[in-house]
Amino acid sequence: MKLKPGDPAPLIQVQDALGRTIDLAELVRQGRYIVLWFYPKASSPGCTAQARQYAELRNAFQQLGAEVFGVSRDPASAQCDFIDKLALEGGMIPDPSGLLGRALGVGGFLGLGALLGLYNRDTILINPQGKVEQVWRNVNPFRDAQVVLEYLESKVKALGQLEAASR
Repeated sequence: MKLKPGDPAPLIQVQDALGRTIDLAELVRQGRYIVLWFYPKASSPGCTAQARQYAELRNAFQQLGAEVFGVSRDPASAQCDFIDKLALEGGMIPDPSGLLGRALGVGGFLGLGALLGLYNRDTILINPQGKVEQVWRNVNPFRDAQVVLEYLESKVKALGQLEAASR
């Protein structure tokens, strides 16, 4: 089942590529947004471009109260190589069993991609209330991070204006 905005997000615990526990429920309790960008294959050209963009914008996302994680069906070893190759600061979640992807309704490519167990290039934003805020399907890897950041900036700005008006 593909999730849509307003649906409760599955707030599960997962391990990142470096073996650290990522507790999505705890991040929500801390009032954080969670960006999960799903990609087909570590170190492929499109995924490399997408990872670089998220890495470049990491501080901007954090200033908006967001934690960002890339998710693929690659094993942790492939993701660790990807982290090293691009000098990333982590933030990669291996999902070889597809547990997280299935929970969030992220599908695989058709044809050969489906046979290889590759994820579609989808991005999901979870809000601090634990609900799916927005879903982007089949994203452009060269624009995804900027599109998500712009959406989050406008959302946080609007919320800030609402909070100021209610005081």
